[in-house]
Amino acid sequence: MTTLNNALNELAKHCQQADSSALTFHRGVEREALRVDRSSGRISHNPHPVALGSALTHASITTDYSEALMEFITQVHPSVEGVISELEDIHHVVNHELNKHNECLWPASMPCYLDGNEDVPIAYFGESNTGKLKRIYREGLSNRYGRIMQCIAGMHYNFSFDKAFWRFLEHYKGKADLTPEQRQNFQSEQYFTLIRNFRRNSWILSWLFGASSAIDTSFLPSKPNTLSPLDQHTWVGPKATSLRMSDLGYQNKAQADLYVCYNEVSAYISTIKTALKTPYKRYEEIGVKVAGAYKQLNSNLLQIENEYYSDIRPKRVTQPGEHPSAALQARGVEYIEVRIMDIDPGSSIGMQASTLYFLDVFLLYCMLNNDEQLNAEECHALRLAQQDIAVHGRDTEHLFDFGQGPVLLKEKIRALLEELRHVATFLAENTGNNAYTSAIEVQLNKLNTPSILPSQKLIQQCEEHKGYQSAMLSLANQQQSSWLKTPISHELSQRFAKQASNSLMEQKQIEESDEVDFDTFLTAYLQQQ
Repeated sequence: MTTLNNALNELAKHCQQADSSALTFHRGVEREALRVDRSSGRISHNPHPVALGSALTHASITTDYSEALMEFITQVHPSVEGVISELEDIHHVVNHELNKHNECLWPASMPCYLDGNEDVPIAYFGESNTGKLKRIYREGLSNRYGRIMQCIAGMHYNFSFDKAFWRFLEHYKGKADLTPEQRQNFQSEQYFTLIRNFRRNSWILSWLFGASSAIDTSFLPSKPNTLSPLDQHTWVGPKATSLRMSDLGYQNKAQADLYVCYNEVSAYISTIKTALKTPYKRYEEIGVKVAGAYKQLNSNLLQIENEYYSDIRPKRVTQPGEHPSAALQARGVEYIEVRIMDIDPGSSIGMQASTLYFLDVFLLYCMLNNDEQLNAEECHALRLAQQDIAVHGRDTEHLFDFGQGPVLLKEKIRALLEELRHVATFLAENTGNNAYTSAIEVQLNKLNTPSILPSQKLIQQCEEHKGYQSAMLSLANQQQSSWLKTPISHELSQRFAKQASNSLMEQKQIEESDEVDFDTFLTAYLQQQ
């Protein structure tokens, strides 16, 4: 912990003597949730509600893979409370609207009962070239991996440090008088340090917050050996934490051998770009445009960059028509997107404020801990450990190998939580916000009382309701009822109505402004990759 202690001590001095805003973090969230029929719990086949605006252009309410898989996106906030407040507003408005259609939001990461591939409607984004591109990309995902896997929901945490933090880190690392280009490169390099340490330690997020230890049997064609039947329609991982993050969740054998290096920005971009240009035999067999209809955007290993599955991504806000890697290459890493988090079924917004505070602590720890590079062997060991935790993590007396030999999981968890408590205490002392230390205490309680782990609570709910489907549907209706008890204020209603109206007009303008046919548009789009 020497490196970490030194960094925290120097950061404390900087905050006291120079600028306390170095500990202002900027964060936003994306929460996914399936729309289901409130009575049956079946996936909705109704189109995205017009009253909620255009899924193509609305800033905060859109769809992900499926027309029924809603995605709620907050703005960037300097406080956790700001994120939670905006997310509550979105959920309040959406739940009141879905009530009119006899629908509610599925509260868990793993989907409801699905009657095969065709039961999942692919999202529709209108008739513009951009809208068609989004839909055909999803058709490609369907033909490559099937639609059921694409109905998994998660919470994504977008996080960045303040300019004042970067001033401190430049000084601390001895990087004086940097040019704008050097400063951009320095920040990108440091974000990649964070990502490497995240990958070394992200297993604890699955252990603490994993909430997908049970699935409906319709999710898989047959029962894997790692799962046990709870009843006729429910399979559980007896010691699982997050089946969503296991090989049973986001399955992608084609990407299994894709070694994405997080040691250098240029190598990362190069690896992704190579995958975008590399033909893949099974995808070539699908065909691209068959009998006049597109089956995928192309037959390469990745259609577009977003197809690469990762539990964390380096990000940069893109300009219209710009590809993510081009934005990273031109202007560097701006923020990181944490993608490992399961939806918390116990929260009507899918997450707790204490979880976000914990993530802040965890990400600062990852940034300041050390800057050792990752080699292929360590990457492989960490991936296996992550899978092991996802499937067997509630067995804390088990030995797990994180790349340095077998270690008792309980001891590994306690040691890491104690290091994180040190960071949380630093944050509380230097910001006056005790929510950081409270967030760590909440998680330490899980080690002492495993029954309060979200993964354990989910299985208990399934047992009480005699199955995953009935347990989650009951919870979905309870959560919607709580939203419906409070009327939407006139101000909130008007604000969201205006956003919806503006988004629909913007989609119409986009559709009317297209100047080339889709084939020409797609060719130009793919040439930029």
